[in-house]
Amino acid sequence: MTSTEPLLRAEEILDPATLADPYPFFTRLRAQDPVHWNEPTGSWYVARYRDVHDLLTDPRLGAPTGDALIAALPPAERAVYRTVEDFFARWMVFSDPPHQLRIRTCLQRAFTPAAVAAFEPSLHRHAERAVGAFAASAAPAGDLIEDLARPFALDVVCDLLGIEADERADVSAWSDALMAYLSAAEPAPGGADAAGLAVAELTSYVSGTVLPRGRGLLARTLGPGVAAGELTTADAAATFAQLLTGGVEPVSTAAGVALTALHAAPEQLRDLRAGRLPYEHAVEEALRFDPPFHFAPRQARETLQAGDRTIRAGDRVVLLLASANRDERQFPRAGTYDARRGPVPHLAFGRGGHYCIGGVLARRQLVTLLRELDRRVPDLRIDVSAVHRSPSFGSTVLRPTPCMV
Repeated sequence: MTSTEPLLRAEEILDPATLADPYPFFTRLRAQDPVHWNEPTGSWYVARYRDVHDLLTDPRLGAPTGDALIAALPPAERAVYRTVEDFFARWMVFSDPPHQLRIRTCLQRAFTPAAVAAFEPSLHRHAERAVGAFAASAAPAGDLIEDLARPFALDVVCDLLGIEADERADVSAWSDALMAYLSAAEPAPGGADAAGLAVAELTSYVSGTVLPRGRGLLARTLGPGVAAGELTTADAAATFAQLLTGGVEPVSTAAGVALTALHAAPEQLRDLRAGRLPYEHAVEEALRFDPPFHFAPRQARETLQAGDRTIRAGDRVVLLLASANRDERQFPRAGTYDARRGPVPHLAFGRGGHYCIGGVLARRQLVTLLRELDRRVPDLRIDVSAVHRSPSFGSTVLRPTPCMV
């Protein structure tokens, strides 16, 4: 810690400035209190790369429950929160075996490198259409996320899940409501109600439309299990929601991060366009530098030691992926975007049983979009100083992201 570095304040984690840009806070955590008990949020936060890396696969940590949150609420509010929390508890990222393994086994074949390679022609078609529409509608000014990255990501996930064009508006609204609930630092008025309504409508849509129609990834992989009684429609709906939310906001955010960072480093952008720098390296560095999701939440199944701290059974533990990815002990010049460093062992997609199943597809989407954008809109300009981060607890949200085409 330098003499000019401010002291760590536990309540700072909920400050609007920290919610918009948590990296200064993460830097102080790594330096001053790398395994930090945070009273305002009732959780441990683990900040250094080596600790996060190892704990991601530690069997003494399991998926968290929402029991503590619900118990602290007034009785009148508990029912709707329980509905929403039970829904999220069915997601692979928030569950443990055997449920997690059963869902993951059903989906695994659809996300292998070979399966993603077979989907590449569709990715190229979606990228061509999205970039063409962006170039036509955004001229002379537009927004990278709203006008390009999000429509592209939504096109891909709708194709993958078999969502029809006239269903997209509803599906997108459900995704937004669920993401708003997950990214709220504290229970917000109306947030659970909106998420609960989204859960009900999405579950009805999956059970009444997606599964009977028989098209798309979910119907192919989980449909037979539901028909045989091995999985429930609630399992299918929750998995559908995880694939939907994981395929839209994180992918569009990562595209925005990559493009903004490259335009702030014009020499790297020139190397990329000239073929001296692989697009894959630019994407991997964006995922390291500013991952879409900052947290991997866990709950201690038993008492364990982390650093010089004792974490008790039942304690909530937040593994800070974004902080680990900026750990100076692991990555030289960790706070600088540098695609020339090549692929590095970042933790943006986690590790082990909770590793992001869609990581292979997300990488290909991002490479395809960046390459097509440079091909079709080589004069794109981004005013990096005008790009802002919106407050969000545990995720990167870039709004707005203005550009000129």
